Amino acid sequence: MADTQYILPNDIGVSSLDCREAFRLLSPTERLYAHHLSRAAWYGGLAVLLQTSPEAPYIYALLSRLFRAQDPDQLRQHALAEGLTEEEYQEKLERVILGSEAAQQHPEEVRGLWQTCGELMFSLEPRLRHLGLGKEGITTYFSGNCTMEDAKLAQDFLDSQNLSAYNTRL
Repeated sequence: MADTQYILPNDIGVSSLDCREAFRLLSPTERLYAHHLSRAAWYGGLAVLLQTSPEAPYIYALLSRLFRAQDPDQLRQHALAEGLTEEEYQEKLERVILGSEAAQQHPEEVRGLWQTCGELMFSLEPRLRHLGLGKEGITTYFSGNCTMEDAKLAQDFLDSQNLSAYNTRL
C-alpha cells in the first residue's frame, strides 16, 4: 500500500478565490501589471508542465479539452445517467472521460491523451511519486538517464564558465 500522502479523498473540494474587490482597488497601471503578470504566469505554468513529468502536459490537455466541452456538473450527470453511483463517479474518471462530449467531438485526440497519461496519472510506483533524478524520482527537466553526478558535473562546468544553468536542458 502506498503512503497516504499520495492518496487524496474522493470528496476533496475546489475553492474559488474572489479577488474582484482587491483588483478594483488597483490603479490602472497596477491593473495592467497584474494582468500581464498573470498572463506570464499562465504561459510559464504551461512550460513547467513539460518540465515536471512526461504525462503532465497530456493530463493538462486532456482535462482542458474535457472541461471546455462540459462543466463538472454536466460530466457528473452524464456519469450518473451511464449507471455510475456518486462514489463511482469520483473513482471512475476513465469512463467519465471516454464517455464525455469532448471524447465524442474529438475521439482520437481524447483517447490518445488518455492512453498517454491515464496510468501514469494515478501511478503510485515509488519512483513516479517524486521529482528527482535517475532512480530517485522523475523529471523532464533533465534527460531520463541523467544522474545527480551528471547534474553536478554539468553545474560545475557551467559555474567555471560563469554561465547560469537556468533554462538549460541536460
